[in-house]
Amino acid sequence: MTSNTAQEEWAYVAGVQAYVYGYPLVEIVRTCALMTAVDAPTEYGRAPVNQFSHCPRPWTHEDRDVVTPANDLLYSMAWLNLADGPVVLAMPAPTGRYFVIELVDAYSDNFRNLGPRVVGPDASRFALVGPDWSGTLPDGTEEIRCPTNLVWVLGRVLIDGADDMQEARAFQAQFTLTATGQSRLPQSVVDYQPSSPSDIAFFDNLARAMQDNPPPARDAGLVAQFARLGLARGRRVDTGPAGEARLAGLQRAAKAGAQLIEGHTRSRRAQPWSINYAGGRLGTDYLARACTAMKGLGALASDEALYALGDFDANGEQLDGARQYVLHFPAGQLPPVDAFWSVSIYGSDFYFADNPIRRYAIGDRSRDLRRGKDGSLDIQIQHTEPRQGISNWLPAPAGRFYLILRLYHPRKDILTRDYVIPAVRRVDESTAR
Repeated sequence: MTSNTAQEEWAYVAGVQAYVYGYPLVEIVRTCALMTAVDAPTEYGRAPVNQFSHCPRPWTHEDRDVVTPANDLLYSMAWLNLADGPVVLAMPAPTGRYFVIELVDAYSDNFRNLGPRVVGPDASRFALVGPDWSGTLPDGTEEIRCPTNLVWVLGRVLIDGADDMQEARAFQAQFTLTATGQSRLPQSVVDYQPSSPSDIAFFDNLARAMQDNPPPARDAGLVAQFARLGLARGRRVDTGPAGEARLAGLQRAAKAGAQLIEGHTRSRRAQPWSINYAGGRLGTDYLARACTAMKGLGALASDEALYALGDFDANGEQLDGARQYVLHFPAGQLPPVDAFWSVSIYGSDFYFADNPIRRYAIGDRSRDLRRGKDGSLDIQIQHTEPRQGISNWLPAPAGRFYLILRLYHPRKDILTRDYVIPAVRRVDESTAR
C-alpha cells in the first residue's frame, strides 16, 4: 500500500467518524443560517438573531425549514448568540394550556425545558448566558447557563381546535426575548457554505462551527483524531497538492457518512415502531444523535415527549402510499399520556405532504373521529379517500412515507415499555376503498 493510499484510507476512516460526530452541529448551523436570513421576524419561523418568530398557525406541507415538524402546536422559534451577553427570556404564568420552551445547544442536545411542570405558577424571567459568561444578571432573572453560545429556542403552544386559535395566539405572544448586548450572528453561521449532504464543504463548515462552539470536554479524545486530518477548530481542510490523498478520502467519507446516518434513521430490524428513550439528550451516542438531527432535529428529551417512529407495517414491509393501512387502538388502549398524543405522517423527504383535506395528523384532540361500538379507534392510512369517508383518514403521500407517534408527558407504562403500540396493518384494497 503506497503512502498516498494509506493516507487516503486513514482520512476516509477518520472522516466518517467526523461526519457522524459533526452532522448535528453542521445541521444546526445550516438551519440557523436559513432561519435568520431575514431583516424582521416572519410568521413562519424565521427571525433575526435574538428575536422570536411566533408562528400564528400550525405547520403544513408549505413549511420546510425544519424536518419532521408537528401539526398540533403553534411554534415560537429563535436563534440566540450568547457570545455578546445574556438574552432574557420572559414567560407568562401557566394557564392550564400545554406549552414548553425547549432549549437546544449547538450540538443539537435538548439541555433544558421550561414548561408548567418546572416554572411554577407565576410569570418568570430567565437570563440565558453562555458557557464562559461572567457578570451581573439583569434584575429579576434566574440564570440558565447554556453549554454553547449558539442556542436554538423552540417554543410549542398547544391548540385545542380551530376555535381555540385566538386564545392560543394571545398566550404565545407573551413569550418575549430581550438581548442585553449586541445581536450578531456567529461567524460560522455568516460563513456557512450551502452544500449537498455529501459535499466536502461539510468539513469546512464543521471546523468553523467548532471554533464558535468548542466541543465538550467528554469529546476531547475523539476530536483530537480529527485534527490529524487537518480538521480542527477554525482550520480549513487542506485541498492543495499535498492534501490530495486526504481530500479523496474525505470526499468518500462525506458520501459514506451521509449514507450511514440515513440508513440508521430506519429501524434496523424492520419492527413496526421504534422509540429512542434517550430522546433529545443522547450524550456520546453520536450515531443516534446524528440520526435524530437528520429525521427529527429539535426532538425533546424523553421526560417531556417520546417519539415513536413507524417506517414498517406489521409484516416488516416499508410503508407505501400504494397500499392501504389501518392503525387500530383497542378500547382502553390509547397512548398513555398526561398531556396529549398524535400520529403524524411524512413523505420520504422528511416533511408533510400536500393532501386534499390538509390533514397531517390525527390525535386525541381531533374532532369527529368515529369510534367502534366497543370504543376502539381505527385510523385509516392511505393515499386515496376511504369509502367510509374522511373522519378517520390520515392521507398518505403516493410513495413511501413514515409515521411519528408523539406522546407528550408520557406516563410510566410507556416509559417502562409495558404499553405496546399497535402495529400498522395492511388491509385489503377492496375493503379500504
